[in-house]
Amino acid sequence: MPEDSSRFYSGLKILTDFADVGSLENYAALPDDWHVAMCDVRNSTAAVEAGRYKNVNTVGAAAITAVLNAAGDIDIPFIFEGDGAMLCLPPELLDAARGALLQTRRVAKNSFGLDLRVATLPMAQIRGAGNTILVTRYKVSDNYVQAVFAGGGMAYADRCMKDPATAALCAVEPGSVEAKADFEGLECRWQDIPSRHGETVSVIVKAMGGDQDSAARVYRDIVAAVREIYGADDACHPVWPPNLSFSLDGMRLANEAGVRAAEKNALGRWVYLMKARWLTLLGWFLMRFDIKTGKTDWGRYKHVLARNSDVRKVNDCFRQILAGNARQREALTAWLEARHACGELVYGTHVTNRAQMTCLVFDHSGRHLHFIDGADGGLFMAAKALKERAVRTSAAADAMKTEASA
Repeated sequence: MPEDSSRFYSGLKILTDFADVGSLENYAALPDDWHVAMCDVRNSTAAVEAGRYKNVNTVGAAAITAVLNAAGDIDIPFIFEGDGAMLCLPPELLDAARGALLQTRRVAKNSFGLDLRVATLPMAQIRGAGNTILVTRYKVSDNYVQAVFAGGGMAYADRCMKDPATAALCAVEPGSVEAKADFEGLECRWQDIPSRHGETVSVIVKAMGGDQDSAARVYRDIVAAVREIYGADDACHPVWPPNLSFSLDGMRLANEAGVRAAEKNALGRWVYLMKARWLTLLGWFLMRFDIKTGKTDWGRYKHVLARNSDVRKVNDCFRQILAGNARQREALTAWLEARHACGELVYGTHVTNRAQMTCLVFDHSGRHLHFIDGADGGLFMAAKALKERAVRTSAAADAMKTEASA
């Protein structure tokens, strides 16, 4: 372990081919003195059914924004999961991260009526339970390096947060630290993005049984299958610059205002909303007429945005948002079903006609990141389908064992 473990993540090598995330030799174990910080919206189903999935996405992105701002120049790995987020951090950031999560919880409740579960778990406890967290870095673009996780430890931490038997042991309770967060950088100023091929598909795949090498092989195979069926990464990318359009809709901009102006009164929120509309119009003007300001080439901004989008990830399971057609989805489903029948994996999908985007903009000239999800439930609904399929599979296996022993 390095003497200054806070620089552990920034010192890892960077992968340039996503297929390489399926090779465990590319990973390093998270230091024993690090922690996992996480959050999850309770009862997400009700919010999705009410057409409020954008609120759910916004809260997850807000948690990441707050913890990243608290981390300052310390590079930490994180992952956006649709209805929540997970981050890993060194011990010196633990209290600041807990405070940021508590403030995000308060904002989620006051601005959106959502109940955000927040928790932290020490890596030493995760390892003591027989799990590990392996992490590597993948270069998505010149401006965005993504964390990739394996080893089962992140999934274990997530279960600890949600299981009633263990939730109280890792929950961050109000009053334990000062609830304090900086949400500077969070933006929600774009309309949903129509699929250029007709469908936007959210896919989640989890390897079943076996060891870590077997799981890594499954994820390597799904990356290859997606490329064979959907084509090159750019061909199925859900963010297509010609389809990007700004939104001046008050309900949509209210997601950003609900976080960034959460502590203001009604007048203060209205002023923030008007400012967001003005900045949105300014952005449209700068992009429409290909204007350059300082280091920012606004005529290229949409193309850089697409490159900086978070559309594919691995966190003890594979997730991807795909733009494609029905024939491609049916082919992918057939491939997944065949591997599921062999007991290698369990999966879930969700289909809509557009993607939704929540943005972290720290620097318009390059340091901006865009979380992409399928509209109408996206990753959350795909995860729900995965869980339902896993339950059916387990029930069928139990029935076969009972019948065989009868």
